Amino acid sequence: MKRKFLFGKKWFFEDFLPSEPATSTWGAVIKKEIYSGKSKFQKIEVFDTEEFGRLLVLDGLVQLSTKHEFVYHEMLVHPAFFSCSNSQEILNFRPKRKNQGSFASQKVLIIGGGDGGVLREVVKYPVKSIFLVDIDKKVTEVSQKYLPSVPAGSFSDKRLTIFNEDALKFVKRYKNFFDIIIDDLTDPTGPSANLWKINFFRDIRQALGKKGIAAFQTAYFKEKFARRTRKMLKTVFPFFKVLKAYVGCFPFDEHTFSLGSKKINFDKINFKKIEENYKKLKIKTKYYSPEIHRVSTVLPKIWQNK
Repeated sequence: MKRKFLFGKKWFFEDFLPSEPATSTWGAVIKKEIYSGKSKFQKIEVFDTEEFGRLLVLDGLVQLSTKHEFVYHEMLVHPAFFSCSNSQEILNFRPKRKNQGSFASQKVLIIGGGDGGVLREVVKYPVKSIFLVDIDKKVTEVSQKYLPSVPAGSFSDKRLTIFNEDALKFVKRYKNFFDIIIDDLTDPTGPSANLWKINFFRDIRQALGKKGIAAFQTAYFKEKFARRTRKMLKTVFPFFKVLKAYVGCFPFDEHTFSLGSKKINFDKINFKKIEENYKKLKIKTKYYSPEIHRVSTVLPKIWQNK
């Protein structure tokens, strides 16, 4: 990470991805360095900033800001859950307990997500069990201590089992098992590098139940690795959909979130049913809504096939 004094203030500037041209970057004024240390896998830093609140930075790359993370995490989680609830097989499920809705038997896998933001959104649903696999335990420890609003106590949920191991090997153990898989990876460097390849996406498809949905953070529209990733996912999953949202701490472009399924056709999603389920479950969100879900699927012509 590059740090400079400009205009009498201390700034940091984000590092470049090795795969992207070093033609632009962005920075923020640092009020205070909250934490800086190294795990076995990566450098971890937390900064207090003027504009973004606290920033979590891994190996020089911004992962989240406390001011904007809810947009990212809600868009990564809720479109998958409410699209899954459209499945006739799931809608016909009759839960044992009243008001559990259509999610009461679901098993959820979170890949990455050690900061707890995805987990915070997942625990809002009455799912049966949640597995979280993240190779770096230190990220969770730092997030709980210095970014407590992100996990918001979700790591104490009794349905959660944490696996601090390589997701590449972990996912291979399962076949047609998970109803929802959320792939919340850092950019394709360091410990995440091998998790952005087509063989891993195929393993995710194999681990996914027949009526399940996998959600992926697929970065900006214009990044080369992100465009390549979306093309791979489109070949791996019979049904595929890209959604978009602007996340303030990722300022270069709208961020993309991709959905994949073996059976659920995202072009035939019933948004009236999503509205009914959203009201029934009373899920509290700051950004996501059924209306946002619908409009987020409308892409500019220039990006519709990229």
